[in-house]
Amino acid sequence: MKQLLLFLTWCIASTAFAQKGVYNAIVAADGSGDYTTVQAAIDAVPDDNLSQYLIYIKAGTYNEHVYIPLNKSRLSIIGEGADKVFISDNKKSGGPGAIPVDKAATVVVHANDITFQGISFVNSHGVEAQAGPQALALYAKGDRIAFDHCAMLSYQDTYRTSEADNGRNYVSNSLIMGGVDFIYGSGNAWFEQCTIKINRKSGGWIVAPKHRPTTRWGYVFNHCTLTADGNPKETTIWLGRPWHHQPQTVFLHTRSEITIPAEGWFSHMAGLPSVFAEYNTMDADGKPLDLSKRITRYYRIDEKKDTIWGTAKNILTEKEASQYTVFSVMGEDDHWDPVRIFLPAKQPIGYVKVQGQRLPVNRHGCFTREGL
Repeated sequence: MKQLLLFLTWCIASTAFAQKGVYNAIVAADGSGDYTTVQAAIDAVPDDNLSQYLIYIKAGTYNEHVYIPLNKSRLSIIGEGADKVFISDNKKSGGPGAIPVDKAATVVVHANDITFQGISFVNSHGVEAQAGPQALALYAKGDRIAFDHCAMLSYQDTYRTSEADNGRNYVSNSLIMGGVDFIYGSGNAWFEQCTIKINRKSGGWIVAPKHRPTTRWGYVFNHCTLTADGNPKETTIWLGRPWHHQPQTVFLHTRSEITIPAEGWFSHMAGLPSVFAEYNTMDADGKPLDLSKRITRYYRIDEKKDTIWGTAKNILTEKEASQYTVFSVMGEDDHWDPVRIFLPAKQPIGYVKVQGQRLPVNRHGCFTREGL
């Protein structure tokens, strides 16, 4: 499992960075920045700004609900590290007194073109109770939203993806923790080299998508690791279940330290998947798992209590798997390339010293280093 990128220590005063124009705003809980809350920094962003607006968050726990409206697009929100910056709340979207996800999720993103790096999104109810009901850490509703070296932490419904049929979320080198339907929603989402951590011993589900027929790709997990605390083999979880419509999810080159039931996927919910499939799933030692018993038939019960059956592809061929690339899934008509957001800058806008090293900051505000 890759270690989370550490953005450890600012070696020059934050005011110096502000004067040099590296970041538009600095958030610090101790009062040493421009704002003491993340929401205050977002509120100060000019409406409908035309250029990328960079916000840096210093180490600390920010107990607040953060909402990024549609007119605050083109933001880069960069934290000092996912092990140091925690945006945390404890609201629930299920059970008695449930609150709609727009108001209950710890961080809600309606805007497009938003970049996050080095931040943990936390719903403390889910983390502490390790039980339901729904308690979202993140709702990334918009399009072209990218995360790198972040963490999304709860138990049920941790992370809800884009609401648009082909809205795009890109998540790389990040930790996502939960036990029940904890990656769910719509849109196209690419998960690159992420750690999926299970905090329910048995009986849970990783994904619960609701993709409509017009969604082109759905969820793609590439080179991700499924794990759990203790002895991961003692944890059992289904890969997913079909929440609504015609969900699509593929797991490519997955390393499963936990136990996946032989059937792989749960056979029913309120939808009928079109693709719930895998390619090259491996165990903790890198040996291929037996996928011969993965199910292909699913059912749902309609409003008349009739049973409706459907079939879904369960195993991808090498040729089929090769069609899933970050550029095809994320590109769409505007050729969005989220990988470039986190690449080292050829012409950095500034430098910061981290652990004694002078690191370039690219135009998205991201700390970058060759070889990451």
